[in-house]
Amino acid sequence: MREVDVAIVGGGIAGIVAATKLIESGRDVLVLDKSKSVGGRLATRRINGGRADHGAQFFTVRTDQFQQLVDQWEQNGWVSKWYGENHARYKSMNGMNQLVKHIASEVPVHLSYKLDRIERDGDFYTLVSDEGNVVKARTVLLTPPAPQSLELLQSSDIQLSEYAIQSLSRIVFQPALVGLITLNEEVATTLPNSGHQDADLPDGIERMVDSYSKGISKERVISIYATSELSKSLYKEEDEVILGELLSRVSSFINSEHTASSQLKRWRYAQAEEVHSAPTLWVSERESIVVAGDAFLRNDDQSGRTRIESAVLSGLAAAKELNDR
Repeated sequence: MREVDVAIVGGGIAGIVAATKLIESGRDVLVLDKSKSVGGRLATRRINGGRADHGAQFFTVRTDQFQQLVDQWEQNGWVSKWYGENHARYKSMNGMNQLVKHIASEVPVHLSYKLDRIERDGDFYTLVSDEGNVVKARTVLLTPPAPQSLELLQSSDIQLSEYAIQSLSRIVFQPALVGLITLNEEVATTLPNSGHQDADLPDGIERMVDSYSKGISKERVISIYATSELSKSLYKEEDEVILGELLSRVSSFINSEHTASSQLKRWRYAQAEEVHSAPTLWVSERESIVVAGDAFLRNDDQSGRTRIESAVLSGLAAAKELNDR
């Protein structure tokens, strides 16, 4: 059993950024994540000799606070501008997942920790995994998608305010299906030189990205993103059926005869339809548990969309509030 000041549930960029700020303030922090790697929806998959991003493909900057961080990441050689003259799209070198790994290099992380419940134990919270492992913390920060955080809280020994229940219940996510198609060597595509296209695509296709042209892969791996509508209609189908449907829709871009391999990624929580108009949410006045993440937007955020910047700003806000308490 380990005892810490703050347990952070979720190793996405919101949780990792919050952890770095808390550690800078002298807090004893542990990040718990059910996956085998940090990153969350900043996800990169290795496929034979290639690699492809299959969650967030890039990020943009709208605030000075986030720009300061991005400038530092750029100086470190972690990110670079990808495309977009007037509104730069930034990519992470060697894949988006690598950015979170860089940020998390000094952060204590317990991976493959699937949290089952949280129990109140005096001044501490006991976080129990599905395998019976235990972590004790004075404060808890939850950064998974809001529906997962709400489900966890309602199955735990936690007093939730009616406002918290209503706020978390309103945050509904759309799913996303992403096909990862490896092409045979020396096969060209009709995608732009940047490798990214999100307009003039077939019905049901939201974006296509060539990881070779993006500069993160030695092999040409194409990420095909279905729209939320198509993703919902196909989500329960077998992988082969979904991949076949995606390939048939992009046949003007990819000849199926040139396909060397194909894989599918399912995102149950991809983009929030409704967001929370504050960067954090405390579950009640009696509990030292705060919820944050990309669907928790500052009230001056004009985009209204979940994105990497909103996740980072939410994580920073959560760290500040925890430090202030």
